[in-house]
Amino acid sequence: MTDLPLQADVNEWWTADEALDAVGELAELGVEYVEQPLREGDRGGAELKRRSPIPVYVDEDCHTLADVAACQEVAHGINIKLAKSGGIREAMRMVHAARALGLGVMLGCMVESGLGIAAGCAVAPLCDHVDLDGNLLLAHDPAPGPSFVDGVQVASEEPGLGCG
Repeated sequence: MTDLPLQADVNEWWTADEALDAVGELAELGVEYVEQPLREGDRGGAELKRRSPIPVYVDEDCHTLADVAACQEVAHGINIKLAKSGGIREAMRMVHAARALGLGVMLGCMVESGLGIAAGCAVAPLCDHVDLDGNLLLAHDPAPGPSFVDGVQVASEEPGLGCG
């Protein structure tokens, strides 16, 4: 058991029936939210959102601003990834659109250098949940940026994105 927050990223693995069964169990375990439990575009998303005791966030269903409004039907929140959205400006637009629709906002990343993570740090304060760890999976980071301090990516105080 842990006192740390738990989340589950299912990566499009469950059917709608499997997800409906699983979210109750996840809630009992104290899981805060479930990310992308269904395949992108799955028609069962609206029913899952309606019946889930924990928030459902979508990732593969939401790439750019054009996708945000449709996510309101199938999710409680969206996961924004700058590498998929096109950068900081589009991510900011997505955050504002999601908030206007009453959606939660998560910020994620791909496996990317510290440069990509540093850009994410510029958007992170606007988000409910932040998962910026892609640079930690690299054997050699060609553009180190944020420092990893006590389990948190800390943005540089250098000008710009602070990547050297």
